[in-house]
Amino acid sequence: MDQNTSITLGLLLAIIGCFVGLAGWISNRDKKIANDSEFKGSVNAKLDVVLGIKTEIKELKDDFKKISEKIVIVEESTKSVHKRLDEHISSHD
Repeated sequence: MDQNTSITLGLLLAIIGCFVGLAGWISNRDKKIANDSEFKGSVNAKLDVVLGIKTEIKELKDDFKKISEKIVIVEESTKSVHKRLDEHISSHD
């Protein structure tokens, strides 16, 4: 082999090596992007669940408040009825 052929062959192999390295880097980059996207998707899904639970807790608190208010009304009504019964029983004795 003469010197020109060796240089040409060396350059050709170097260029091929660069393309192979570049192809590997691009492939790994795409895999990394896909993995990052999957991770972000799972994090978003978990956040959606947490936010959903938070909303449900708020709704439960609102329901509890309404029930508590109704209980207060029922207790007041019960006291009133009890007082009237006591008065009725006292008047008949």
